Amino acid sequence: MSFRVAEFYSGIGGMHFALKGAGIDSSVVRAFDINTVANEVYKHNFPGVPVMQRNIEALPMSMFEALRADLWTMSPPCQPYTRQGLQKGSEDPRSKSFLFIIDLLAKLERKPTYLLMENVAGFDKSDTRPILLRQLLRLGYRFEEYVLNPLQLCIPNSRTRYYLLAKLDRPPNDCVNDTDEFPPNFRHSVPGVNLIQPAADADGHVDFERGIWHHDEVRQVKHYMETLSNEDAEPYRLSPKVLEKYDYVMDFITPEDRRTCCFTKGYTHYAEGTGSAVQLTGVVGKDAKTQENTRYFTPREVANLMGFPAEFSFPATTSTRQGYRLLGNSLSVSVVAMLMDYLVRRM
Repeated sequence: MSFRVAEFYSGIGGMHFALKGAGIDSSVVRAFDINTVANEVYKHNFPGVPVMQRNIEALPMSMFEALRADLWTMSPPCQPYTRQGLQKGSEDPRSKSFLFIIDLLAKLERKPTYLLMENVAGFDKSDTRPILLRQLLRLGYRFEEYVLNPLQLCIPNSRTRYYLLAKLDRPPNDCVNDTDEFPPNFRHSVPGVNLIQPAADADGHVDFERGIWHHDEVRQVKHYMETLSNEDAEPYRLSPKVLEKYDYVMDFITPEDRRTCCFTKGYTHYAEGTGSAVQLTGVVGKDAKTQENTRYFTPREVANLMGFPAEFSFPATTSTRQGYRLLGNSLSVSVVAMLMDYLVRRM
């Protein structure tokens, strides 16, 4: 069977690459995103896919029916749910399009059989989550919720995210109430997949870093790095001014380490909490950091750590700054490919 796929919030094509990585016989019949730069990257990598750059709320029902999609993939805006933000959830204007999609599911005559959604871990505590889950139950979807991290797949990058998988294989349920709540029931392992399990404290709070960051099975960062000449490395070197001012808040790792922090859209623009930098020689905390032995990861290296395959590339018109922002807003291709394989073949 060849799946027809509709990719909402398609960004730079992370879901599409995950689909290919899972080896699922499929075709993306339409991609939707309002980010002009992201769409150029998407079209550069997938020139055969029609990309719709319009607010989906303004599109007619007939267009969604015409998709006849078997699988919907979704990575809605994370700002309403991120723990660093205002956490307005469904009250945030940026959640409007996702609430539209939730409502749209009930109106479609031909509903997708499969749904895969990705968002920041904060989504699990948002008011949008029960709205989504109630709708799925009403329509006859069976769902599973996951909170996973690429470190569990032995990839040296920490990116904890919420994932929802849903399959339409049950009768509609008219007994679901608008007040129904859903206690946390998030899985950290996927059936049929050997994942490193996170540590948990006495209260059950899960910590993906503790016990995994230095796990011997996690691969070393150097396997994801480029070999750069001095000239090619120059744009990524940390200046003495940056080192002097921000050394104490930045996360430095070496090529031999087995972890990097989550790369965000603010990488290289802000010093704290936006991703790791690499100290090429010496021991972090012991040997001096200099302009010659410290640099940022390149966009290609960040893409490698996020699971984008070698054939992924940015068009020449994409600036380095834009590349970092787009990657920071994207997803772990490796984790999503694993989940797609499970959703379609075994769930």
